[in-house]
Amino acid sequence: MYFLMLLLVGVVLCFLFPYGPILVGGIIFAVVIDQYRQTMYMREDILAIKNHLNLMSKEELNSYETDQTYKDIDRISSERMDVINRKIEAELERDNKNKKT
Repeated sequence: MYFLMLLLVGVVLCFLFPYGPILVGGIIFAVVIDQYRQTMYMREDILAIKNHLNLMSKEELNSYETDQTYKDIDRISSERMDVINRKIEAELERDNKNKKT
């Protein structure tokens, strides 16, 4: 129903305005992107529920845990990230020194 209403508005815009097809394309693009975003949120919620109820297979569980780890890394404060980066840089420097000798 929602899509048909947008289609009708798009047809009217195409006939009334010279830039109507561009507006219709923009509206359709926005609707598709919004629908995709909502679908991704629902998918994340379903995976969280499956994890909570222990209904995941091993592959799904590994993938879910990896995704959660990446999300947790994105939430790390900048001070903590600086400490982690310094540790990584020190380790890389040690590896480089060991390779040279």
